[in-house]
This record gives sequence, structure tokens and C-alpha cells, in this order.
Amino acid sequence: MKRQLLSILLTLVMVIGIMPVNAFAEDIGSDSSQSENYGEFTDGEQVISDMIDKNGMYAHPRIIMSEERFAKLKASIGADSVTGILLDKLRNEADRHLNEPVSQYEIPDGIRLLETSKRIQRRVAALAMSYNIFGDEKYAQRCYAELEAACNFKDWNPSHFLDTAEMSTAFALGYDWLYHWMNDEQRAFLRKNMIEKGLTQVMEDYEDKPRTRTYRWYQDYPGDNWKLVCNGSMNMAALAIGDEADARDIASEVLTYAYKESYAFVRRAYSAKDGTYSEGLGYWDYATYYLGLYSSSLTSATGTDYGLADFEGLRKSVDFVRYMSSNTPKSFSFGDDGDSRDTGWAVLLWLGDYLQSYDISAIRLKKIENDSFNYLDLLWIDEEKNPDSADDSPTDWGEVGASNASFRNTWDESGIVAALHVGTNNYKYHGHYDLGSFYIESNGERFFTDLGNEQYELPNRLYSYRIRAEGHNTLVINPSQELDQQEGAECLISSFRGGNEAYAVADLTAAYKPSGAESVVRGLKMIKDKECVIIQDEISLNAHGEIYWFAHTKGQIDVADDGRSAVVTVGSEKMWVEIISDGGEFSVMNAELLPTSLAVSNQTDNSSYRKLAVHLTNTKDTTISVACIPLKQGETQPSWIPSVKALSEWTPQTTDGDVNADGVFNIADLVLLQKWLSAVHDTELKNWKAADLCDDNKLDAFDLVLMKQLLIRELSM
Repeated sequence: MKRQLLSILLTLVMVIGIMPVNAFAEDIGSDSSQSENYGEFTDGEQVISDMIDKNGMYAHPRIIMSEERFAKLKASIGADSVTGILLDKLRNEADRHLNEPVSQYEIPDGIRLLETSKRIQRRVAALAMSYNIFGDEKYAQRCYAELEAACNFKDWNPSHFLDTAEMSTAFALGYDWLYHWMNDEQRAFLRKNMIEKGLTQVMEDYEDKPRTRTYRWYQDYPGDNWKLVCNGSMNMAALAIGDEADARDIASEVLTYAYKESYAFVRRAYSAKDGTYSEGLGYWDYATYYLGLYSSSLTSATGTDYGLADFEGLRKSVDFVRYMSSNTPKSFSFGDDGDSRDTGWAVLLWLGDYLQSYDISAIRLKKIENDSFNYLDLLWIDEEKNPDSADDSPTDWGEVGASNASFRNTWDESGIVAALHVGTNNYKYHGHYDLGSFYIESNGERFFTDLGNEQYELPNRLYSYRIRAEGHNTLVINPSQELDQQEGAECLISSFRGGNEAYAVADLTAAYKPSGAESVVRGLKMIKDKECVIIQDEISLNAHGEIYWFAHTKGQIDVADDGRSAVVTVGSEKMWVEIISDGGEFSVMNAELLPTSLAVSNQTDNSSYRKLAVHLTNTKDTTISVACIPLKQGETQPSWIPSVKALSEWTPQTTDGDVNADGVFNIADLVLLQKWLSAVHDTELKNWKAADLCDDNKLDAFDLVLMKQLLIRELSM
């Protein structure tokens, strides 16, 4: 009996572990008109009142920084610490700006002022911060000159509103951090431009007034990173000047609009399932660091962010970034991301503090010493709260129903790392046709990679090499001029297991139906004690046809004479790659469109990449299984090669006693569990409605939370 109950407990722990705590909560983000629940937020006027109550009228600095915060940083000048290193970099950055000419109004591509806005923001932040920390007036003078020049721009290019947003962030920081240095006339001049070129412009977007915009970002649903960048920046500007008589009314309106849509967007952008941010890791950084600026500015000004960032999906998104990055850390660059982008981002300092999980902050701390300067680090760094950076986190990440999975044998850079990307094809929101794509890194070298983004203004970009499936580490079936994966197809992890033989399996059939596929299933397995990664596809077509298997690399590829194996060399590291299934041979192809694809001119140069390919013709049913094993120093081939097992055999068979008798956790088991736990924990379980479980066969959110707490305690005894 005790063994059976323990089996039930363990099974329930696994069931609860894959179910989001808020699975039964109202989805307030699915339609902004469905609910008026926005956490603790009421409206913008209340925010301004809270700000005045906390700080008093005209109290500055209050946008993320404070007098106490600046004083604490000042105490670290010359210190042998990460903060001391940052302050040295800050002074060097500010000194460099002193002799640079002020920025000019430049739209080199005819669309974006964005790089100018970002440059002004970086300059203003570094100079204004340096004035407050080092006390030299030359920094304030140069900072104001930069702001004054931008005031004289004809506009901040609201037709591409990201430009206005980034500029408004610069002005929020400059106005707030230089407030006591400026005179009344200078403050009024900056404020006038913040209202006319920033707040007034965003109100046109909020209220959907007739205007010329490239993208109606506020009305877009479900939306993208613009939701947090634009709303976050305008929130900062409104908080910076919201207690001034000429700004209070419009500032309160902006605060109301910005908060409500941002609150809802956070709850639909960061998957409550596994934290996946669908636009990819690079846009996760852009959206999340603006969420960090937004939340931090609200908290510093009013004492709270009103629950803006308090969402389980955001918490889980930290794992999304950590696990979909390698140990170096470099990103798995699916979607519109850059190839192997560094993911030790400054926003991890904010998240570590916000979530009170300082192991997150430690990821960034490791990067700072050798990284270029980023003023965001100084906004959020607090070494007193940051533990040692040693990482003892689980090495496998994924679950059934999720969009991504990753595996590694260690968190050390010498380890092997691999990940599988599936999810949904959504081109509008920075997606590529890359379902089933993977990457592999070993000993710090990226052996198989994703090429990353393509320029946005490219004619026929949708059909360009980097967007199509053929430009990723996945399959192409019966190639033609049409898209080689289905737009809107959703393919999720259907089977997952961690451990020494860890794997994820996904059914890709929906992506390849238009190409004549009857069934396409891809699995990625890591056998850790052998440092082996297997990519296996089981494919069945409606009729005999053509199949390509692709894996891209910047390394050198040497294919064996029989075509059944190859060695990929990156730097001084080598990886053995072998087809362990029957049939097929490797070849090396250039990273360019197939002859059957639509020709697209002026694409990004891909000549630094090659791809290892398997090409099958006149094929209806097949398995393609490829093993990848890093070679040790002096090895010419591995001492062990795995055998092929069908994907259905990857799942270990359960033995009697592992789970309950029928292998399914059902209501009868729940009732039995409830009775047993009630006998042990009668008081704690008085609110658990066992009858409800019997009636509707469902667990509600309260049941899940309570049961999980009790089970964790019970299993630890």
C-alpha cells in the first residue's frame, strides 16, 4: 500500500510539474476588453498621486535612480569589484562622448531614426550618470547639449514609433538625472519637447487617431516587442514630468494607456507553459529590458510596479533564455535573431533582483569584466545580493506541449549542448520557417548553427534563404517555389525525458502537409555518458517524392568516401557525424537557395556557411538518423557508435510499481490520495473539495497549489 501511494505521489508531482499554476485562471490577456483586472493598478492619476506621496513634488532623481543609489555607486569608485570595473568603464565612456559632435537627424534607410535615438539614449545615460557619480559639471553640460540638439529635430520620427520611444527614454533619464543642474528655462524647454514630440504623439497611437504610421502597434493583437518598448519608454517620460502643471494631465493619460496594454501583453507574450518568448531570444532581450526599465521606474517613483511584472510566465522565461543558450552563453538563434548572439544580458540583473533569484544575476556578472560598457548594468547591479556563479541547475529542459527543449551533460563550457526548436510558424512576429531546427555546441564551439536574421526591407523576404526551412537545420520535402513549411502550423513537443538518455520528440506533420507529407516526426536525443547527440526523422509521404535533411555550420566539412560519415572541424575541435540509419549519403552544399526556390536578389551574404546535407529521391517511407559525437584529441573516429531505435522505443518501458496499475493517473487515484493525505494533514486539506474532483474530473488552481505544497513537504520527510 505504501509503495502504491508513493507511486501516486510521484506521478502527481510529475503531472503538477507540467501544468502551469495559473492553468485555470482567467486569461485576461486574450482580449483587452474582457477584463478590467490590471493587478493593483487603477489609473495614471493615481500613479502620479502615489509618486508625489512617496517623494514629494518635484523630487528628483526618481526614475530608477535615487540620491541614495547614486551615493552607493559613488562609494565604489576605485573599488576592486565588478561595480568598480563598471564605474571605470562609465568614466571612459563619458570622456569619449565629451569630444564627439552632437547627434544629427539621420534616417539612412528612409524609414528609421532608430540608431540615432539609441545613440542619444546611450550618451545621455552615460553622461548624466557620470555627472551624478563623479560630480564633474562637464558631463552635465555635454549631456544637455545632446538633449538640446534633439529638441531641435523636426520630430522624433513617430511614423516609426520605436524611434520616438527610444528618444523619450533618453529624455526621461536626462530630465530626471540632470533636474537639479538645469535651470527653470532648460527644464521647461526639455519638457515642452517631451510633450510635443513624445507624449502627444503616443496619445495619437493610443486613441487611434488618423495619422501616418508604419505599424499600428498599440492596436495590434497579440502584438510584439513594441508593446513593451513603446509603452515602457512613454511611461518613463510621463513619470519624469508628471508632477509638473503643464504635463500632469497628458502624463496621467499616457500612464493609464501604457500600463493596461503592457500588463495584458506580459501575460500573453511570456508563455505560462514554459516561458518561451515566441519572437526569439534577441527580441526577448529587447522586450524584457524595457519591461525592466518600466517596472523599475514605476517602483522607484511610487514604491510598486502594481503587479506589472509579477507573472509566472516571466519567471519561467529566465529558463527559456538560459536553456536555449549554450554554456558560453550563446543563443540558439531561431527566428529573427543574430547567429549565436551573446545572451549574458544586463536585464538579468533586474530579473534576478525582481524575482529574488540571484543566480540569474550571476550570469551577467560573469560577463561584465570582458564585456563592453552597458549603462543598464549600473541601474541594477547589487553585488551584495549576488551569490557565487556556480550553476547546479538541472541540465535538461522541456516538457510535453512546449515549444522548445534543450539538453547538456554539464554547465561547464567544455560540455556538449543541443536544443530543438518547434512551436508555431508566425512570420509576422519575427518567425522563420524553422520548425524542427536544432543546434549543437561542444567545448565552446558551435558545430551546427542557425544563420539568423535577414534584412527587413528585402523584397520577397518571405522567400529568402534565411527565412525558408532550407536555410535552417531541418527538413525540406518536395521542394518548390512555395513556402517549404506551412505558415501558422503548430508543432509542439509530444514526448520528453531528462536523464542520461534525454530526448524530445515533436510531430512536424502539420508543417509539411502541403508538401505531401502523411507523417513527419523528429526526435533529438542526447546520450550524455557517450557525449552523443542523435537527430532522427521518421517520414512517410503520400506518394514517392524528394526529401532534404540539412545542418548548417561555419566549420570545415570533410565527407568520407562512402558518404556515410563526415568530420566537422571548428577551430581546433572536431565532431564525427554519421548516418546510422539505412540508406542515404552526406554531401556538402552551399548555403543558398535550391534551384526550385523563388529567386530573391540582394540577400545577406551566406558564403561563410556550408551545410551538411542528405538528399533522398523517389522515397515514400524512410528514417533518417544521424549521430553526432565530439572527437577527443587524437581521435579520427569515435570508439562507439549508437544503433538505431525507432522513436517509439525511445521512451523507457515502465515496470510494475513505477506508476499505478493502469499507468494512468485518474480520478480514482486522486480520491485515494485525498483520503490518505486528509488523514495525515486534516487541517491543511479542509478546503480541498474532493467531491468536486470526483464530479468534474478536474483540478482547479487552488487544488494544484495546495497539493503541490503538501506533496513537496511529504516527499521531503
